Amino acid sequence: MKQLFILIVTICLFVPNYMYGQNPKQSAKDIYELNEKCGKHAATLFKKEYGNGFQRSTSGIMFTSYTNHYNVKLNKCFVLMTTTSHPNKKEDVLYMKELWDINENKQYGSMARFQKQSIPIGCSVEDRICQSEREWDSLVKPYMEE
Repeated sequence: MKQLFILIVTICLFVPNYMYGQNPKQSAKDIYELNEKCGKHAATLFKKEYGNGFQRSTSGIMFTSYTNHYNVKLNKCFVLMTTTSHPNKKEDVLYMKELWDINENKQYGSMARFQKQSIPIGCSVEDRICQSEREWDSLVKPYMEE
């Protein structure tokens, strides 16, 4: 009877963690520290690559921003880059989004579309092709929220 009680307690303690994608070896403190490390790494890389996020060139102006997220389930640090490119000429404004795992320097997805067009000129997340920015956002959501 005692062994059955221990088995039930063990299942109650550890199964919910696996059901919700949490690693039982990661304490709240570990997750907090990994999230902080992710944020600092993202800030350092962004500043090195994009400075303050504003770039001017002979062809136009680009604004770039980012959002980072430590995904507990995947144990990865993701960065969502958003760039708006305003050309000097009367060409259309270009919107771009990219999802990166910055520790592995691996791109998970990208989306690009012109302001005057609702259909992207390119849109994918891993092996999935998307037909709209809204669809891309929904494909990226699990990486940036879990």
